[in-house]
Amino acid sequence: MRKVKISRVIILIAGFILIVGIIVLLTMWILSMFNNEEPTKTPDPIISEPTEVYDEFTIELVDYEVFKIEDVDFNFALVDIKVGDSEAINYSLGSLYTDEKTVEVNDYQKYIDALDSVGYYVGAKGVDYTLTSDKTTDTFTVFIPIEDKEKESLTIYDAVSKAQLKIDLNKNIGDPNELKYSTGTDSPISTDDYVISVSNAYIETSLVQDGSTYTYPSTVQIYAFVLDVIELNDESLTLEDAVFVPSGSNEEIHALDASIMSMKINNFMSRTVSEGDHGALFFEMYSPHDAGISYSGTLRLKFSNSDNWLSIETEMN
Repeated sequence: MRKVKISRVIILIAGFILIVGIIVLLTMWILSMFNNEEPTKTPDPIISEPTEVYDEFTIELVDYEVFKIEDVDFNFALVDIKVGDSEAINYSLGSLYTDEKTVEVNDYQKYIDALDSVGYYVGAKGVDYTLTSDKTTDTFTVFIPIEDKEKESLTIYDAVSKAQLKIDLNKNIGDPNELKYSTGTDSPISTDDYVISVSNAYIETSLVQDGSTYTYPSTVQIYAFVLDVIELNDESLTLEDAVFVPSGSNEEIHALDASIMSMKINNFMSRTVSEGDHGALFFEMYSPHDAGISYSGTLRLKFSNSDNWLSIETEMN
């Protein structure tokens, strides 16, 4: 009787062990199925460009070009400087001076005007006259006049950081032809009523509106097309509208209205013209620093004596 009880106990234990073994094997099989799935990949970390941080104001020389033009009584350099600060940059040209005591860097307008008068426009190089940026480091191109045309080297000083930027005036000589903007040969618009010549597209820097300097974003430059009325049969001819369409674009850029005037030349917009009149049309366009700039396109004019627009292909070089 006792042997029978022992046998039953042994059978129960063996059955229990068998069931536990089966459960373990099933569990291992299920786990192996999950382990064969493609492991989830951890995305690569995004690495951002390091931002330069400055504890104090700094200025350094990046590059420069020297221009020697016979038509004016001074030379000049276009100097690329890198400015850094602990906060957004707000720098004044008045803080720059050179080893020529008679030169003030922030008194640039008289030099720009002298160059303009003989057909050279430094705006073609993207010169900066306001050195401000929302960044803590940025690069600017500064116009530096040089009154001594025989001078061989120049030192530029910064009153804030006490930096000294030295340039060799016999190196990095720029090509003055790069500072000329024109439509090539004068391109006349001719009808039965008038002949108008379009020429000398340049970058204008001396605009005013309501007696104050006309301001615009630093990413924009003002391009001017000069018009000369050669012949005119209609004494009441008025330019009602003008647009410039850059090559490869459908964008129409309208000329600035008559309230915006140049210190050097009349604005032809909304103006009644007569034979012999000389004036310009002004257009706001993105500066050469920005991508996708076109210096060629179509100038379209709408005069009061016709419902049709007149078009002329222009090429700035």
